[in-house]
Amino acid sequence: MSQFDILIVGAGIAGASLAWSLMQRAPGLKLLILEAESQPGYHTTGRSAAFYAETYGGPTVQPLTSASKRFFQRPPKGFSDTAILSPRGALHIRHADAPGTLAALEAEFEHGHVAHQRLGREGILNKV
Repeated sequence: MSQFDILIVGAGIAGASLAWSLMQRAPGLKLLILEAESQPGYHTTGRSAAFYAETYGGPTVQPLTSASKRFFQRPPKGFSDTAILSPRGALHIRHADAPGTLAALEAEFEHGHVAHQRLGREGILNKV
């Protein structure tokens, strides 16, 4: 049986990024990535990779999402020949009968230092 220095379970963005980073630091490292799917990045990564939303993940995950922003804006030399991100907007809609949920969402964004702007009906119509 082959011997490996490191085993990574999952070839999503976390597993693949970890493998890439480790191989940059130790090129001779014997590393194995185990993936259950027929291709890497199939489930959550595949859905998340199409759109970087700094607000993603709630209070536990969102700070990690924000922390990755700099990497996506300026990836390390040799990681990608083209830009990873392009500017896009996102619209979060809350029901008017539940104003507390909007305040909670804004508080969450402020806590995570996520830029946001409250839009009324006219502002939304102008964006859409």
